[in-house]
Amino acid sequence: MASGPGGRVELDGMQVVKVGTNIGARIEGLDFASGLHEGTVDAVADALYEHQVVSIAAGAMTPEQHLRLARRFGALEENKTDQFGDHPTVPQITVIDSEAGHTASMWHADETFLEHPPLVNLLHGKTIPSTGGDTAFVSTALAYEGLSPKFQELVEGLEAIHDYGRLYEQGWQRGADLGSFVADALGKGLIHSHPLVRTHPVTGRKWLTVNPVYTRFVRGTTALEAKMLLDLLLQHMQKPEFGFRHHWSEGDLLIWDQQAVQHYAVNDAGSRRVVHRITALANDHTYVGVHA
Repeated sequence: MASGPGGRVELDGMQVVKVGTNIGARIEGLDFASGLHEGTVDAVADALYEHQVVSIAAGAMTPEQHLRLARRFGALEENKTDQFGDHPTVPQITVIDSEAGHTASMWHADETFLEHPPLVNLLHGKTIPSTGGDTAFVSTALAYEGLSPKFQELVEGLEAIHDYGRLYEQGWQRGADLGSFVADALGKGLIHSHPLVRTHPVTGRKWLTVNPVYTRFVRGTTALEAKMLLDLLLQHMQKPEFGFRHHWSEGDLLIWDQQAVQHYAVNDAGSRRVVHRITALANDHTYVGVHA
């Protein structure tokens, strides 16, 4: 691997170019038509763990190659939640289509209500709007590192409850008719406790696990204490210097490390937006999904 100017790293014809100061890189020169070799897949993984979010021009990528890249990071999720659509032939692919009302326009990490949440997401842009529709990221690792030592010490000793029902509860609060969905989601028992701080198994960096979509409260604290603590952390995590925003081109493959970032699908697309998502879980865990 050779380093070049402007944060450009070259290896076997593939170049990794920094596109964000603190997170985010673009992989260039990856020829999907010639196949994906093991060394190439490993190089993509190395770039992801270093930069937390990477994008690749992947207009020629096949569903099988999409699956192969995803398997580098873990077991593949099937039959996801009822929020999005299913691919007609590949059960591991989730279809996210703006015309079907599929949005994720809140800061979040996916499915943290699970005991073992997803590790890596791989999103392939199939139909991209001419304007808008970006995906924004914040680094939860940088956010942890941006806390004072005293506050790091405080949050490392705490755990929070994450639950699936909170997603529908927030929609209900905004006026949507989702009261029955809240009850149904809570009845499924998809509720788990996670430490506020975890250590990344590959990079060794610590990161914050709380997010506004699924984190309900901090265990062992009063309601007021929990609200104040979560409000502070969630506001702190959204500092622009922790972030990166990806502007899509058709065919882009966008990969992010869920143990290092949270994301936000900006709800300003000027026309239809369709993306295909594959999610990698820890190898010794599977998830067959929930349907309201």
